[in-house]
Amino acid sequence: MDKWIEVDFNKLRQNFEALRSFIKVPIMAVLKQNAYGLGAVPVGNFLERLGIKFFAVTHIHEGVELRNGGVRSPILVFAPSLADQAKVHDLWRYDLTPSVYSLECAEILHRVALELDRPISVHVKIDTGMGRMGFAPEEILAAAERLQELGGLRYEGIYTHYSNAFEKIFDYTKRQKDSFLQLVNRLEDKGLTFSIKHSANSTAALKFPETHMDMVRIGSALLGNGTLNARVPLTRAYRFRVRVLQVRRLKSGSFVGYSNTHRVKRDTNVAVLPIGYTDGFGVQKKIDSFRFVDFLREQYHLIKTFIKPEHSVFYEGKSLKVLGKTSMQLTVVEVGDLPIKPGDVVDVSLNPLLAGARLERVCVGRALKVGGDK
Repeated sequence: MDKWIEVDFNKLRQNFEALRSFIKVPIMAVLKQNAYGLGAVPVGNFLERLGIKFFAVTHIHEGVELRNGGVRSPILVFAPSLADQAKVHDLWRYDLTPSVYSLECAEILHRVALELDRPISVHVKIDTGMGRMGFAPEEILAAAERLQELGGLRYEGIYTHYSNAFEKIFDYTKRQKDSFLQLVNRLEDKGLTFSIKHSANSTAALKFPETHMDMVRIGSALLGNGTLNARVPLTRAYRFRVRVLQVRRLKSGSFVGYSNTHRVKRDTNVAVLPIGYTDGFGVQKKIDSFRFVDFLREQYHLIKTFIKPEHSVFYEGKSLKVLGKTSMQLTVVEVGDLPIKPGDVVDVSLNPLLAGARLERVCVGRALKVGGDK
């Protein structure tokens, strides 16, 4: 194995315990996009053994994968596509909980429930200001009577999603929260009731405890992708490891990589790593530029990185400079006088969401055995 993603279950458990000590309501573990690139099945099974009783994914096939992998707790599907009847039937076949995001969606699920003679539990998605999926408040109020007539649906939960929980003050998020709770009260007055109300994702749950309600949806925070609350210490639960392919010495004046973008100024020891942009290395998630200030921030980041490149390869904590352009499957780094040899392992910075699917995921840590180890 020359490159892999190492998932540390000890750190994953530490993050879970830190979150659980702060959040007093049940946690729904969000494992969309293969648990943010770390492996939904092993992560899901481990979290279930830790005590997680509810999971969430975006698509039906992701829920099917978790079921086939051994996860038995309820699984909410955020955005089930209902265009393929076979996939719709998978909701029943694998005991998944679909979101109802429109009256049309509710009607389709109701008809299938009648065909199969098996009602299905659902969560209703409300759009309180994200402008993405879900019923607008006025839409569901107008549809409330019809929704109650759809006997094939059991309305277990209702939820919304915050679009600006990154804000410094509890402003727009509070407006969304208040709008959501007011709507739930009006629906209850009309006879449409729900046992679970949830609205907070990782960011909102850590920053604004007022959003916790009956359950919170936690995804990236479980993996330790930064912390927004000093009371909840989180540690990154993964790292990317690569074995050195070759170590060689380049003479002064030698070019490195395509387009001759880098030329060494002195005799230099370099290491060749079997990783490149096809693995997601050197590929960065684009900064969202919806406002002029976002555009300026992006340009500042690009200029700063050009003048002083960020370190992305490390050997025993020491940073190694990437030389030249990253290739499809190979990268060259300067190693100086470090005693690095072929086969040695270096760590690389890589967004797991961009990591190639063929990169093996390896789980480590004593916490793999949940049974009583401390």
